[in-house]
Amino acid sequence: MVVILAGYNKQMEAFFAHNPGLPSRIPYQLQFEDYGDSELLQILQSQIEKKYNGTMRVEDGLGGLYMRIAARRIGRGRGRDGFGNARAVHNAFAQITDRQAKRLQKERRASPPPDDMLLTKFDLLGQEPSGALKNSKAWTELQGLIGLKSVKDSVTSLFDSIKANYDRELEEMPLVEYSLNRVFLGSPGTGKTSVGKLYGQILADIGLLTSGEGKQAVQ
Repeated sequence: MVVILAGYNKQMEAFFAHNPGLPSRIPYQLQFEDYGDSELLQILQSQIEKKYNGTMRVEDGLGGLYMRIAARRIGRGRGRDGFGNARAVHNAFAQITDRQAKRLQKERRASPPPDDMLLTKFDLLGQEPSGALKNSKAWTELQGLIGLKSVKDSVTSLFDSIKANYDRELEEMPLVEYSLNRVFLGSPGTGKTSVGKLYGQILADIGLLTSGEGKQAVQ
């Protein structure tokens, strides 16, 4: 009989701690490291090739700039709890195909019709920050609120950082780290809760959150 145990580091450490004799009975431990960006790129390439039997073309090529950026974006989750490696690639690929499907649906009435067997820069990376913010209803609503200059300036400054990082991605330069967290302070009735919801939705609209939902700490 051969026993093979597989699991996450923290959980397996807790499992072995229950019985000090287990490490001596199972002395060989093989550590599976997170995939690097180049390996994530290979997995993404493989999924595209497998799904479309090698018929899907990619703007700038399977090993081109946009594919490398997509792989690096996946790799940013490395080291965080729950980072799924190959599963993260699968989820990112699902988002890519979803963007392609929505794009093709919009372009279907165009002449000539769109190429169904092409993944574009938009499909791989999503909308550019300038276009995403322009199409954000939450940003438009925030702009229409009375006052709140400091809040609007803060969102504008954040957007400038996002745009700068997007440009750095295209140049394959290291990104500048910044925090998305904010503390909204003020007297009752000044709009803290409403603006907080709008801020979360703006982050979702420009692709920094999966949704505009979030938890608020109210004091």
